[in-house]
Amino acid sequence: MKKIMIPISHASRILIGLLFVFSGYVKAIDPLGFTYKLDEYFESLNMLFLSPFALIISILIIAAELVMGLCLLARIRMKLVAWGVLLFMSFFTLLTFYIAIKGDVVKDCGCFGDALVLSNIATFLKNLAAMPFVIFIFFWRKNYTHVAKCNVEWLIAIMFFALTLGIELYCLRNLPIIDFMPYKAGTNIPKNMEYPEDAQPDEYKTTYYYSKNGETKKFDDTNYPWNDSTWTYVDTKSELVKKGYEPPIHDFEIHTEDGEDITADIVYSEKFTFIFILRKVEKADISDINKINEIADYCRNSDDFDFYACSSSAFTDVDKFIEKTNATYRFCFGDETAIKTMLRSNQGLMLIKDGNILAKWSYLNIPTIDEIKKLAATDYQTIIASAKAKERNTTIILAAIALIFICFINTQKYKI
Repeated sequence: MKKIMIPISHASRILIGLLFVFSGYVKAIDPLGFTYKLDEYFESLNMLFLSPFALIISILIIAAELVMGLCLLARIRMKLVAWGVLLFMSFFTLLTFYIAIKGDVVKDCGCFGDALVLSNIATFLKNLAAMPFVIFIFFWRKNYTHVAKCNVEWLIAIMFFALTLGIELYCLRNLPIIDFMPYKAGTNIPKNMEYPEDAQPDEYKTTYYYSKNGETKKFDDTNYPWNDSTWTYVDTKSELVKKGYEPPIHDFEIHTEDGEDITADIVYSEKFTFIFILRKVEKADISDINKINEIADYCRNSDDFDFYACSSSAFTDVDKFIEKTNATYRFCFGDETAIKTMLRSNQGLMLIKDGNILAKWSYLNIPTIDEIKKLAATDYQTIIASAKAKERNTTIILAAIALIFICFINTQKYKI
């Protein structure tokens, strides 16, 4: 019997470990994205008192998930990790069951960040399918062989935690090392705003309310008494039955303070166009604002460049920012959700040309004038290819290091 159980135990450990590592990693490289998702949960569940702590909670949940996944793959602290995995999966299985039944809590659970978006029902079914393996790991936890002495295993677990925190903090201070958002480098904005000819529209169910003799009844499109004068119209309500096709970029709209839509002027411009994204100007770091002002001045004096600032803040807050920073560039405004999607930072730069997103920078990595000149002299397809290669190489290197380390650990055996 034990000969059968041992391969099942390792298969369960590897399967759940890979699930936790993938789920944790795609969120670790975009901790701000998961923070926004937690804010959605807190708002829908009337737990707004937790919103100020959303970022810290996001970092800790991601770290716990990724560390537990790595420990499962490496067979580190299996008794403790088995408890952690069981509690973690039990909580999120119940949560996803609730949001699948409720339907209007969040659009998607965010368990795989923006790398893989599942419906709430699909997420619950995924968790339900994983639970038998989690339960098996829990009941088999005392039978897993140690790979090292207790203090060495703890040291390895701490290394996993430090690595996870390092990835999260790096991506918070810079930008995600892999961009899964619709506005990643290489995206053509107009193309990603198009609706295919065969695109399915949203389907709605319309309910009509009419009253007669003091009694109100519901009707649908096929039987409502619109031509029966004995009935009195009361109300009409529409309910979304089936979501139709939605293009990857569906909320990109930039307008001036006066309400003038300048989206087309920016998207279809043949110039190199910098968009200085300031989601909330009242939270802006202005310690290096001179770098932005220099780029804006350079663009203003160049025939090849344009420069705009885009924010979702109130006009009064923008006016205060302009006065404080001596900004001479043009401010425009956009939807806050769209701006969150454009750049995973409160402030930074995005460069586009002919509708193509060429590059993005966090506020800590603002390019110099010389770097901008070099960009302008480079074919934009080369710029895009370079950004994609950087993402690919970073992922391969991190995966290779983790795989080599875990394989090495798994070859070690320490008998209690």
